[in-house]
Amino acid sequence: MNSGNALLNRLHQATRTVQAIAPLAPEAIDRLAGYALQRQALDHRQAAGERLSGWKVAFAGSAAQKRFGLDEPVYGGLMDSMIVEPGTAVEFSRLIQPKLEIELAFVLGRTLAPGDYRDEDILAAIGDVAPAFEIADCRWQGWDFGVGAFLADNAAAGLYCLGPRIPFDPVHHVNVAYRLECDGALCGNGDTRDREDSPLANLCWLIRRLLADGQPVEAGQVVLSGALLPPMNIQPATYCLHMLGMELALVFKADAAPV
Repeated sequence: MNSGNALLNRLHQATRTVQAIAPLAPEAIDRLAGYALQRQALDHRQAAGERLSGWKVAFAGSAAQKRFGLDEPVYGGLMDSMIVEPGTAVEFSRLIQPKLEIELAFVLGRTLAPGDYRDEDILAAIGDVAPAFEIADCRWQGWDFGVGAFLADNAAAGLYCLGPRIPFDPVHHVNVAYRLECDGALCGNGDTRDREDSPLANLCWLIRRLLADGQPVEAGQVVLSGALLPPMNIQPATYCLHMLGMELALVFKADAAPV
């Protein structure tokens, strides 16, 4: 436990100083220990006054799972301090080594008590859907980690930004088209229909996993259901996500030059 506390202190220091720390050997922390450290860190943040605002899915695709010897995705927690409002200018000085992801976000319409749920039951508990940016920000130098270290780092949850919400329709939102532009230039596009890691499947997996792990799933919480394009390095620019008939913009600003 002392070694776990020391690791969490190092990760906290990385956040405070906005400096990445040296990676650990991949076998240093296993998946269960990583989740335990993640939960400890989230509990500490809530005790300090932050609110648990939702969850994110990571490693949803089979290629990422194979790389880390996994047979399912993993998850991390979202705090209200991570929320960025649409159109906000985000300065690089608050980030360590960020990558941008676009996601389909779901908002729980009602709380789910522990129990066994069919997909239909889980989807019926979703109130709204929204376009979203996630700014993943890993505290391990060079994004170099084993799965346990990634989980202890809260699955690289950095910041997130939700666009306007619309009512969720489990039939209509099986297929959602998306397009990302950077200063007007196309960065990527596609739709969710034929993905092996579809947002709806990721959502159902996450809800079941959280409940199995004894974690309440509450009304109003957000689920970021997995990156729809490969995570990308961020440039000082305006990024616009077109999804669900809406546009979500986020501006990244270079650090001011020293005087």
